[in-house]
Amino acid sequence: MDITKSFDAAFNRMVDRGWEKIYVLVDIHDTVFEACYYKKEEHKWFPYAKEALQLMSQNPKISLILWSSTYRKELKEYLSFFVENGIDFDMVNINTETVNTTLSDFSEKTYFNVGIDDKFGFDGKEDWKTLYEYMKKLK
Repeated sequence: MDITKSFDAAFNRMVDRGWEKIYVLVDIHDTVFEACYYKKEEHKWFPYAKEALQLMSQNPKISLILWSSTYRKELKEYLSFFVENGIDFDMVNINTETVNTTLSDFSEKTYFNVGIDDKFGFDGKEDWKTLYEYMKKLK
């Protein structure tokens, strides 16, 4: 999977439609960190995940949405950990900035332009480096 194609398409759509930014969903387990489903979180980053997320977090044309089924208490801990590492998520599991239109109802579906999740085919072991290099070029 070449995640940069998804970003290129999203940025092109942003320009064509006059949007200020794109929305990027980011999962945690098996995407940012190696999964630790049966033990305490070790925050073992996949290579380049931290650096790519820092660059995305600094880019005003990207709004990061944390996308996780983790319970609220733990989500707060993750959000604090991310902030400590220079990564700011604008929202959690929902996009509060989109409104319904005559064609689209976002009351039950979160709007996003790019999804970074192992369930979407993103490979944390391989794809972060490509994404990091892409984000460096955008900067």
